[in-house]
Amino acid sequence: MRHVKNISLILAITMLLGVVAGCGIVQVNPEKDRAQVVAEVNGEKILKGEVLDRLDKEKALYNLTDEDINNKNKKETVLEVKKAILDQIVTEKLLLQKANEAGFEVTDELRDEARRELQDIKKDIEQQLREADEEDEEDEQQPEEKNYEQEAHEYVNEQIAAMGMTEDEYIEFLAEQKCIEKLYEKTVGDVQISQEEIDKYYNEELAIQKENIAFAETRSVVLYEPPKVRVKHISIGIPSEKASEYYDLMNDEKEDEAKALLDKELEAIKDEANEILDKVKSGEDFVKLVEEHNPEIAEVMEEGITTHKENLYLPEEYLEAAFKLNEGQVSELVPTPYGYYIIKLEEKYPEKTNTLEEKKEDIEEHLKNHKQQEKWQEIVNEWKEKSIKKFENRL
Repeated sequence: MRHVKNISLILAITMLLGVVAGCGIVQVNPEKDRAQVVAEVNGEKILKGEVLDRLDKEKALYNLTDEDINNKNKKETVLEVKKAILDQIVTEKLLLQKANEAGFEVTDELRDEARRELQDIKKDIEQQLREADEEDEEDEQQPEEKNYEQEAHEYVNEQIAAMGMTEDEYIEFLAEQKCIEKLYEKTVGDVQISQEEIDKYYNEELAIQKENIAFAETRSVVLYEPPKVRVKHISIGIPSEKASEYYDLMNDEKEDEAKALLDKELEAIKDEANEILDKVKSGEDFVKLVEEHNPEIAEVMEEGITTHKENLYLPEEYLEAAFKLNEGQVSELVPTPYGYYIIKLEEKYPEKTNTLEEKKEDIEEHLKNHKQQEKWQEIVNEWKEKSIKKFENRL
């Protein structure tokens, strides 16, 4: 019986400790917590404090606030971020170690190179600030003399401070990155691309681009350019809420109701649209009419927009009408779910298929970069497996 009482006492104490810990009475020593080893890279210790400091600097990149970090309900989310940051840190340490082993160490020469690179960045920003002021024609008053050099310097240093670094620390960071770049070049610089690989890529990619012309311009190497037109337009829109209502009805497969709604809204603006069309046909300047009726797009319409037939951002009715026009010709009123358009065709461009010879260098560079990155990732993963120990349960 006495033994049973002792066990009961132990269970009671254990439960009490659990309650106390749950109430937050058990305190964690911050210094000891930060001093925990959370990883080792070839014996080099990474402390939890380094992860916490990086999290504090980069929390905005992960859409986290201090409240989020301390919120128990977001504990799992914050833990995943800590794990990602830890992986960044150990990878950086490992690559710098490997670079040093390969003979690429931070030297005064590399620091000077990094310093010059930073100065070039500041000069570029200084030039951009000057050009922005020169292009600002809205303010007719003579602007006060500005110290663009100082403004650029302050801007860059603000960005560096946001990364949690001083300028000297950032230069050291750039110099370290240059060592890693040299390691990268040494490790994957021998990658070669065969003519067979180039031919295969060209044939397969060309087929893809011809089948998906809406996305052809976003491909790494553009091989195919579909027929295009450069047009200007004036729009006479129906209320945006009515356009949304039309599409809601269409999505609900209520086509008759949608059509009735659109016809009614188009009829309400038809007289206005016809008045503008008459002005265009009588020879009034098209761009000036755009400025009068669509001032928000007047600047764009000075040059016009260039589009192909599968532009996802223009109504089908618009595209169909535009491609039927001849150069210099103006359309009749073009009804769309957004209202009427009056379109003027400025120029037609025929389709173009770039030859293999024209794009061979670009293809080879693209394939080489891809293959180098694959090889690099494979090698880095092998290094990490052999050299890194993580203790993520301590995060």
